[in-house]
Amino acid sequence: MMRKWLCQADVAVHVEPVDPVLVKSGYATLDTADMVPVCTYLGGVKTYYFPGTSLKGVLRSHLERIARTLHPGSVCIPYFDPRKRDLRVPVAAEAGSHGCGFRSRGQGKDPSAAAYHDSCAACRLFGSLKFAGRFSIGDAYPLPGHTPQLEQRNGVGIDRFTGGTVPGVLFDLQVLVGGRFEARIRVVNFELWQLAALNLLLADLQDEMLQIGSGRSRGLGRVRGLVRTYHLSYVRPLDAVAGLGELAADEREEYGLHPWQPRSPLPLGTAQVRGLRHQYDLTADWLAALSGLTPAWEDFLHWHGGPKGQAALAREGA
Repeated sequence: MMRKWLCQADVAVHVEPVDPVLVKSGYATLDTADMVPVCTYLGGVKTYYFPGTSLKGVLRSHLERIARTLHPGSVCIPYFDPRKRDLRVPVAAEAGSHGCGFRSRGQGKDPSAAAYHDSCAACRLFGSLKFAGRFSIGDAYPLPGHTPQLEQRNGVGIDRFTGGTVPGVLFDLQVLVGGRFEARIRVVNFELWQLAALNLLLADLQDEMLQIGSGRSRGLGRVRGLVRTYHLSYVRPLDAVAGLGELAADEREEYGLHPWQPRSPLPLGTAQVRGLRHQYDLTADWLAALSGLTPAWEDFLHWHGGPKGQAALAREGA
């Protein structure tokens, strides 16, 4: 489906640290703290930022947690390779939830279609070893006039067996305090349940339910996300919100697109024509305007039946 462009969601989110945040750089330092935030240079100025990879990982993990709560076993364990006999899954009930990236493709089918068809909800949205996901997020850089402050903290090593401190094991870490960062999210060729999942993540980010970086158990990492712009774009003008289930009817069965539709149409308003794209601005009331999509998320989890996918189930039953 990525060979066509049919619809797209673009969201700009302002991320504000509620607690101090440390996304470690991974590089050793000689003249500063043992752990320092990741940074880069923009216009010759040293700039601290939140990597898109860190943000995407947190969002995916949170979505997987929601999915397992609503429908146990509905998403895979990405790192679980069934070929490694010594690898054990955390929960016995998820013994069959090996990563979608390690699954065999459907015979006689388009490989990309088979991979998407058989993938779990998280891999369909965020991607796997078989294909790139629909979801992408860029690095979050500080907004002008909202530069974070750098603070230094001290820590002590903990013995995991005794629960006490380890004599002589002290370390320093630098954390970011305050500031405001902007990240841009894009979901290309979305299904309606994927748009519902995006909205659930944005709502939880707004309600300060997500943490990023290191030291989350010691009071670091809590952030707040505020949606600043929310746009849906289509190649043709539409009156109501639509997803791949409607726009790509010819490939619906091959890719296993979810046929769910809202009880009543969700109006889009007036489009702004930008070349071949018709863009709809939902910024003012995106949460209320798209609330009718929320049931699509849980409906998909039950309809899909878990990370094996409908195509794999059909092959086993044949």
